[in-house]
Amino acid sequence: MPRDNKTPLIKKIAKQACITYRVLKSSADLADSQSELIPLLSAVRAADLKIAPLEKQAGAVGLQSPPVTYMHICETEVFSMGVFLLRPGASIPLHDHPDMNGTLRRC
Repeated sequence: MPRDNKTPLIKKIAKQACITYRVLKSSADLADSQSELIPLLSAVRAADLKIAPLEKQAGAVGLQSPPVTYMHICETEVFSMGVFLLRPGASIPLHDHPDMNGTLRRC
């Protein structure tokens, strides 16, 4: 996906997330809106979030980092955006968020 240097990708994602999750009248509405959100999420790279790959982190700091870290990006009345950073082999237990919808991506 070509980059539009005038609008940061994260801002485009936030705008589409607001459209996607503002009013959900049916699962078909969600599927249609997510079809526009998913390609934006798929385009995100670590560099867009200013995240250094674990192997590039300074020596012992990278080895001592927690297995899961959460990076909060923004929160509105419509959606919350954040990134879970998992070290290799780490996992997040399966759990439920009633009355919530979301989009996840594994890198």
